[in-house]
Amino acid sequence: MSSFRALAAIPVVILIALSAQALVQAASVPPFGRDTVLVYKSEIEQNVNTFVIRIAEFSPDRFVEWENSSTQGTVFIPASSVQNAKGYVNSSLFEAGVDTTAKQVTTVWLSRRIFQELKEKKKAKVAIDSIDSWMTLESEDQVPVEVNRTVVNLPAIKTVDDRQSVRWFLDSEDNPILLKHVLRHYTQVLASITTDRPNTLRWIKGKKLPKQ
Repeated sequence: MSSFRALAAIPVVILIALSAQALVQAASVPPFGRDTVLVYKSEIEQNVNTFVIRIAEFSPDRFVEWENSSTQGTVFIPASSVQNAKGYVNSSLFEAGVDTTAKQVTTVWLSRRIFQELKEKKKAKVAIDSIDSWMTLESEDQVPVEVNRTVVNLPAIKTVDDRQSVRWFLDSEDNPILLKHVLRHYTQVLASITTDRPNTLRWIKGKKLPKQ
């Protein structure tokens, strides 16, 4: 009788373990806010570059500073664009030494509107770098990213557009951040996320710093 009970209990244990694993995965990205640091690595023809983004404000507006090996700047995305922008740009907002403001576009993150359309309709019409394109949700996937010094597999949606750019975004309506981008010989990946180190901002300080 005891053996029978042990065997009968196995599926329940497995279900509990799977549920626990799902909860861990869902909570694997801490909330973004001030001092969140994102490090991207890009590679083309074996040339590797690093691009760093530091968040001063995540919501309702999005205000970040960025730097690469040679220059830096800031990008401000107003709440209206965070929520409803129909456009997405790859790099045009990152102008060397300039404080830029997004106008009905986002970068790095999809707008909530585009993310919702992808999830509900499996495709969305997006102005990518000012060119109207269709972005299609191809599948659900996982992408490994180092989060606070521990590598975790983040849930992602895999998308492809008319120009065959393949992008993976975090499967989160509140934080649909770019995890990976592949176009022919070019690859960009989010290598790490850090949320537990204070005072990371370098240029957005003093009066420029949003009130919390």
